[in-house]
Amino acid sequence: MPHLLQVWPSIIKRLKEAEQVLLLSDYDGTLTPIAARPELAVLGQEARHTLLRLSRQDKYIVGIVSGRSLSDVAAIIDLPQILYAGNHGLEIAGPDLDFVHPEAKSVGETRGHLLHDLQEDLSLLPGVFVEDKGMTLTVHYRLAADELAGEIESRFNTAVSPYLKPGGWKTSVGKKVFEVRPDIPWDKGKAIAYLQDAYPRASLTFYFGDDVTDEDGFEVVRSGGGIAIFVGQARQPTKALYRLDSPQEVLQALQLIGQQ
Repeated sequence: MPHLLQVWPSIIKRLKEAEQVLLLSDYDGTLTPIAARPELAVLGQEARHTLLRLSRQDKYIVGIVSGRSLSDVAAIIDLPQILYAGNHGLEIAGPDLDFVHPEAKSVGETRGHLLHDLQEDLSLLPGVFVEDKGMTLTVHYRLAADELAGEIESRFNTAVSPYLKPGGWKTSVGKKVFEVRPDIPWDKGKAIAYLQDAYPRASLTFYFGDDVTDEDGFEVVRSGGGIAIFVGQARQPTKALYRLDSPQEVLQALQLIGQQ
């Protein structure tokens, strides 16, 4: 998988040919390094200013597609003129956009019970905490000792098993997290497709992401002839076309894009 900056002349050609560009990125691990706790992953001022400059150019439609809640990611980036897709795209907001997946609301009736069970089974383990993101729930264990990983997974599976049914909830795994989401056919890829439909003038889509949940986004972007970029060291097969090594290289790529 080629490094994006090593094939930059071909990227410039694609940018120049596009009438408008949908420029999308994940947040944690992509625009900022993953932190021990979500609130510690603060966007640097240089990255914020770069996103702001890009959003002020007519050529670029800038958006963040995150597993965080919409209110959380919008508050931490604090740029009201860009797009935000929270909870893996179950909620989307931006200029002239206000979307909440209708099926996610009905599943929410059992969320309180699920949250209680997860907290009861997991929150007393050292280094583990449960994050309530409104439409989804996440168990974080980055601060836990490695030898606890098996017990954490076992307790998580026990707590969620009564809720895993069609029309109920489903689970996914990320970097030192277990997630519970409404069991509906929606993910980051569906959210990106929604944004592509909302902005038909954008003939080229970029998507930067670093985790397993970004693979759906990569697939949709590739199928539409866009540019999908995995952020991190070379790993198992990914649907991304290119890679960057770190959030710092993502910032460098965004700055180069802004110069076109």
